[in-house]
Amino acid sequence: MTGLKEDETSIERLTTSDFWDSCYKGRELTPFSDADWRNQTSIQLSRLIASLKLEGKYICEVGGGGAELVAYFAKRYPGSRFSIIDFSPLGCELARKRARCEDVDIDIYQEDVFTPPDSLVGTFDLVISHGVVEHFLDLSDVMRAKSQLVRSDGQLFTLIPNLASPIYSGLCRRWSKTVYEDHIPHNMSSFLDGHMKAGLKVVSQGYLGSVEFGILSMAMQGPEPKSQLDQWMYLWLTRFSKIVHLAEYKFRDFPTSHLLSPFIYAVSKKDL
Repeated sequence: MTGLKEDETSIERLTTSDFWDSCYKGRELTPFSDADWRNQTSIQLSRLIASLKLEGKYICEVGGGGAELVAYFAKRYPGSRFSIIDFSPLGCELARKRARCEDVDIDIYQEDVFTPPDSLVGTFDLVISHGVVEHFLDLSDVMRAKSQLVRSDGQLFTLIPNLASPIYSGLCRRWSKTVYEDHIPHNMSSFLDGHMKAGLKVVSQGYLGSVEFGILSMAMQGPEPKSQLDQWMYLWLTRFSKIVHLAEYKFRDFPTSHLLSPFIYAVSKKDL
């Protein structure tokens, strides 16, 4: 089996490798800590992925430049093998630096998920991505590409920002129309439909996190000018998020919702 040929599909990307290089530029390599309440949303994400039983598995992150969570899991699960596929040169270089800094083994492939090396096709027990698939016009295209990396009995974990929320989508459009148009604002229905059209069976799905206005940081960094009111709004909304995260870290997670939860996720497998 070989990788999908881009000129034989209807693949349309909303971003380029230059876009992702700009996102990775200047990113710090501070190790992820699950003992820091300021990381509450990422802690919830790590718990969710860990529930898929990672020990002894061969796991790949698509678009994993920076390798923050992969390095964290590599330390927690030394009996597992971890890889990253990313077509951004800077993202792959960041992943290599993090692997050296945190002294973990990560296989790093600067490749396009649509045309991976034959040696990676049908190889992994679990393929994860977060903040990737919403950057393609047709969700089924990229989900199909991801699924070719998975063994016949493997699983896929996919996370996207909840830009179907009128709150997050409205603020994103207000602060950066450019950033908003780099995303397809899937709701739960269109997200699951894209899985089905890719020949995948969803085994679980839901929303992640109770609130997180920090997901709009990319919009605040977008090319459009921001007024003092916009900057003030973002500052206080993110502070509100942190208050909620501190309470959750000390006590318990608050309920998720389609209006305020920052992410949508699904766990799927090949529908054989």
